Amino acid sequence: MKLQSLLLGVALVGLTAFSALAAKLGDPAAPLKIKDWVKGKAVDVKDGKSVYVVEFWATWCGPCKVSIPHLTEMQTKFKDKGVVFIGISDEPLATVKPFVEKMAAKMDYTVACDDERKSNEGYMQAYGRGGIPSAFVVSKEGKVVWAGHPMDGLESILEQVIEGKYDLTAAAKKDEARAALDEYTQLSSAGDEKAPALGRKVLAGSGDDVEKLVSFAFGIAANARNKNRDFALAEEALDRAEKTTGGKDSRILGTRAVVRFESGKEEEGLKLAKEAVESCNNSKDKPRYENYVRVMESRLKAKAKPAETKEPKAKE
Repeated sequence: MKLQSLLLGVALVGLTAFSALAAKLGDPAAPLKIKDWVKGKAVDVKDGKSVYVVEFWATWCGPCKVSIPHLTEMQTKFKDKGVVFIGISDEPLATVKPFVEKMAAKMDYTVACDDERKSNEGYMQAYGRGGIPSAFVVSKEGKVVWAGHPMDGLESILEQVIEGKYDLTAAAKKDEARAALDEYTQLSSAGDEKAPALGRKVLAGSGDDVEKLVSFAFGIAANARNKNRDFALAEEALDRAEKTTGGKDSRILGTRAVVRFESGKEEEGLKLAKEAVESCNNSKDKPRYENYVRVMESRLKAKAKPAETKEPKAKE
């Protein structure tokens, strides 16, 4: 049982890291290349009339199915404010259409089939997004101003864009940091000699931002597929975060628990996870640390269980 899958509770579908992005937030949006419009009429994201949400999904993608009703709710909420949602799949019409028809009102926004992944290339690949569902917000000025998981604050982003309060400069800076982290993860997993230097660059770029430091450390420790995890770098990030907070912080304790456990210091990790539970006063975050404890205890128990031995067959 991998700690990563249970702690994160998230599966990135078709994960790919892109070391050199072709586009950045604030760049002009690529025109959509669509083979079939399955539901709703054809749209032009550069028409200057609406704010567009371009979302990439697939009928086989579990997380996509979870996000579909939420996208429908947001389309209903923002329809009168000039926001248009478009869901694009790279699957054929014969696969997408029956799915959309079955979803009916639960999937009440424009749906289309990509033209040989040309739209995917202009958005997913250009902006270094390897997992679906992924959404992109295109402003009335025809620029891509946000990219991310549709369940990760998209509603708030749209409100800011509509009200003219969206900070594109800050968003672009944050996305550049994400791209650098993705590149570091890719290089580290490949055992590339450039990974350590890039890792330190990412750490330096995090400054004293506790959220960034904790996220960086967790990203290193929880990526069980990476056989070259730099646990020392993760610990350094947490040391800096701890110095910034000036005291015990459940976020830091919980992440350090994962770092220690995954690095082989399992008993230390479990002890820290329990401390994170005790120190957490946030009802939203506490279940996460409680889950850390359950998973760690389960793994330790499985490790301690003696292997079954078969009795030798009696000689005839």
